[in-house]
Amino acid sequence: MSSVGSMGQKRPPEPGWSSQMTAPTTPAVNAPQIGIRTKHRPPEFGVQLNIVHIAHCKRAQIVLDQQHLAWGTIYELARGVTRGMWTFEDMTERRLCKLRGSNVQAAWKVAAVIKDEMGPSFATRASSEVWLEYDREQLAIVENQGRGLGTMGDWEGKEHWYGGKIQQVARIVRAGSSFKLELEKPEIRRSHRFGRFLGSRRILQIRVPDNLIYDTEVPKFLGSSKFVLCGRVFVPFHAKEGSVYLFETNENIDRQTNPGDGDSHRLTLHEFVQWHNPLRLNSKQPISKWSTRWTLGLSTSVPTIKFASQDIFFIDDQYLTDAGDYGEGEHPVGNIMTDGCGFISGAALTAIMRVIQYPSRPTAVQGRIAGAKGMWVLHPDPEYQVADGPPKIWIRNSQNKIDCGPLHKVDAAHRIFDLVAPSRVTGPSRLSRDTLVNLAHNDVPTGILKELMADGLHNEVRQLTEWDGPDSMLVVWRAVERAGRVVICRLRRRIAGQVRALGLGELRPNEELGDEIDYDGDVVLDQPPATSDPRSRNPHSGQPTSLHESVLELLQAGFHPLKFDPLFSKLKSVVMLVLDDYTKNYPYGVLEEGQIHFRSSQLITDPESGTHMDTITGPVLVWRNPTRLPSDVQKATAVSHPKLSSHFDVIIFPVQGERSLASYLGGGDYDGDTVVLVWSKDLVENFNSAPLCETPVDLRNDFEEDIEHLLDFDQRVSKLSDKEAQIAFQKVLLLGLEETKYKLYSGFHDAAVYQDGYDSTTAVRLAYMFTTCLDAKKTGLRVKHDVFETHRKFYGSRKPYYKVAALKKNDSPREDLPLVKRISSSPFILDDLVDEGNRLRDEFVEKYSSLRSLSPRALDHDTHLTSPYTSASYRATQAVLVGFQGLQVNLTVAKTHVEKAYQDWLCAIAMQKSVSSPRRSSDPKEQQILKVARYFAQRPLFEDVLFFSEEEIKTIMASYAYTRNQSFGFSVAFRELCAIKARVQGGVPFEDKFAQVMNIPNNVLRALSQAQDDTDN
Repeated sequence: MSSVGSMGQKRPPEPGWSSQMTAPTTPAVNAPQIGIRTKHRPPEFGVQLNIVHIAHCKRAQIVLDQQHLAWGTIYELARGVTRGMWTFEDMTERRLCKLRGSNVQAAWKVAAVIKDEMGPSFATRASSEVWLEYDREQLAIVENQGRGLGTMGDWEGKEHWYGGKIQQVARIVRAGSSFKLELEKPEIRRSHRFGRFLGSRRILQIRVPDNLIYDTEVPKFLGSSKFVLCGRVFVPFHAKEGSVYLFETNENIDRQTNPGDGDSHRLTLHEFVQWHNPLRLNSKQPISKWSTRWTLGLSTSVPTIKFASQDIFFIDDQYLTDAGDYGEGEHPVGNIMTDGCGFISGAALTAIMRVIQYPSRPTAVQGRIAGAKGMWVLHPDPEYQVADGPPKIWIRNSQNKIDCGPLHKVDAAHRIFDLVAPSRVTGPSRLSRDTLVNLAHNDVPTGILKELMADGLHNEVRQLTEWDGPDSMLVVWRAVERAGRVVICRLRRRIAGQVRALGLGELRPNEELGDEIDYDGDVVLDQPPATSDPRSRNPHSGQPTSLHESVLELLQAGFHPLKFDPLFSKLKSVVMLVLDDYTKNYPYGVLEEGQIHFRSSQLITDPESGTHMDTITGPVLVWRNPTRLPSDVQKATAVSHPKLSSHFDVIIFPVQGERSLASYLGGGDYDGDTVVLVWSKDLVENFNSAPLCETPVDLRNDFEEDIEHLLDFDQRVSKLSDKEAQIAFQKVLLLGLEETKYKLYSGFHDAAVYQDGYDSTTAVRLAYMFTTCLDAKKTGLRVKHDVFETHRKFYGSRKPYYKVAALKKNDSPREDLPLVKRISSSPFILDDLVDEGNRLRDEFVEKYSSLRSLSPRALDHDTHLTSPYTSASYRATQAVLVGFQGLQVNLTVAKTHVEKAYQDWLCAIAMQKSVSSPRRSSDPKEQQILKVARYFAQRPLFEDVLFFSEEEIKTIMASYAYTRNQSFGFSVAFRELCAIKARVQGGVPFEDKFAQVMNIPNNVLRALSQAQDDTDN
């Protein structure tokens, strides 16, 4: 087999094994001997593992191979088997013959063919984009020129095309005493380096549901197995955040290699390891750290530009001037003043701007290249800031995580800059729970924090509940859109894996954990939408699945909350979500030591003075979530420096001082961490920085050191059998499945802060326990059992008052848990804020309910919606009087159809909602309601001629369903009822794709408000 990447990049000859590594004189056959390489046979990884069938049948495989079906078609056939929709026995030659052709031609009709349900209506069905993408990738795989990596221009109708965008996901479920995998529908979600190099079809992601995440048998099952999917073998290579990633090797079971399908370009696991993280070149790494480096290839990213090997430079970091000589040892993080931050030329940034089509050139970009990760900022030398010339990049030692070997010899994929995100600014900032505790501890008065919360809450709720005036519903629409972030969420669903690269992503999905976990947006993007439709709506009734989108569409159609009960109720739910969110989360080089520089690419309006500015100056607060220690929030002085005037949308920290400023902020660095910058006078003037909280000197005594280096691992596995050695290597690859207890220590720290105080010895220790547990997968440190049990006994069985009180909702029971008792008699800031939030919540709920009593009672039924049915009924009655029965017969058939759906709907809503369904599996009650909507959407069977038009009968049925029951009507005919209302009120129809991106700018609302004020005056 030739050494080539299957999305096609040809690879250089593999480097030999290190002569320094020890190995037995006579290697065991097939053992993954890291120190051995013979002329005839490379080491084997992932071969002698237990065989587990995802979906495979030897007899059916023969037929599948004979028909030469496209991979997407085969995947859909296998998915149906794993979901119990059909069996391999159903895959007869007669049926499979109908599935020949490309993915676009065949994959979408698998279910209809296997169930013999193909009819004329299927012939005109539009192809899903996912099947088109499968075909593009397949052509690139067979071409074998590295096109999937990107940077090669347009491909098969797509501009600036790159591959790896399709996610093939399986969910692991219990099957007796073992487990099985159920395949999900493939979706276009995100792209990463591995997907682009190998091809989407070669990657399979296994999601471990919450109910199995702590099952100790799951790692054993996944780490000792290789998985067969229709004759192709997938082997696990990495685990992170509840998912295990597999790739297709060159091994076959019950099938032969098919060169025409690109099979000859597949890799062995050993070759894949050597391509990404060569064992010999990285032999000094701890095995745990080596394992975590696989995350670099799975970061959600967009390929941008390719650097020539001579334009990639490796440079040293800047350290404290009196840091001392550490030889070959690692410098302490606080001593590295440039940790994770390199330079990039203006020509490179300009080229990236053109590829991604940014409106202006970014100052800094976060990304991955070769074995490096981090942030790259515009080079300070004017010579390298020009827009022309070859792109250049400077990689610091602290950024380089993997030694890939000489860059002129490595695969071209390693010289492509994979963009994660540009420098970007969002506002206003949010005050997380930890930050509020920090601010209060550092002398910011509780009254100021309460006032900030109340002001923000009043402003949001006011916009949702002021319903007077001709344009009031526009303000409500905008407030609902902002509360649910509807437009941006729609856009994210549409562009999926490009969200962060385009600067539209959330800065961090979890503010409590901050930057400690290398999310790279994957956590957010791996949560699939309710359906594959870009707007996530019921495909039969047209009703959006999200509350906020439903409210927006009712408002767009012309409904008013005081005249339409369903809208009043839904809008109340939106208000409650806003109130609950506040109750729980409280939303809000040349520099000298203690100075920072920040200049925005867009003008910022100062909320206190109303002035516009682009550069912040004066005293500010900076922090990085999570703020677990008193010193995690720092006061600094923002200055404007002429040498930094070309740097936009990045906060520049000094390289002067006793230690790096970033290291004060929760032990951060400069590799793209999100930093909060606040210049509110009330907060800054009252704040006093706490001294640095140092790591407890005996902290390591609480941990067991399981630090094994690659050389030690090589010696250990050389004494094992072939199978044992390969399973041991798989365990290393899947270290990400091991529980590190950081989530538990987050709660322990909260309890200690509440009980003993924010700056108490115990709280500081548990804060460092938390951060050490976060890094455990890289460091190999594990909390000692007796230490953990002691901490759990004292801090794991009770909750602070504010956590229990925050659950005070209409439908949520309060947890019956013992409360943590405070040593101090002074009130705790979060207790005060939760009580104040609950008081404000109750006040606003009461005000909302009173809105109904202050206005005339809404009619039981909207006459606009009942009119189509009453009008049709009148016409039919009049026709009968003159001897024509046709309309009445049609109407009776339509009513009978609606009545059947109504009775089924009543049975469905009477069902108990399942509370135990795992993520992504459908609730039986929801499935039944969906089935009713599907039946309702079917055209009734008219035995005689249909005298109403097709459009008329749809409108009449929707109207009649509404007259039977409002909730039923909107459950089965949401789209049609909204259309009826809009038509009556002079609505202008427009295509759905326009509605997806529709928004109302703030300046438009201000203009309308001013015009209304002038009219009133």
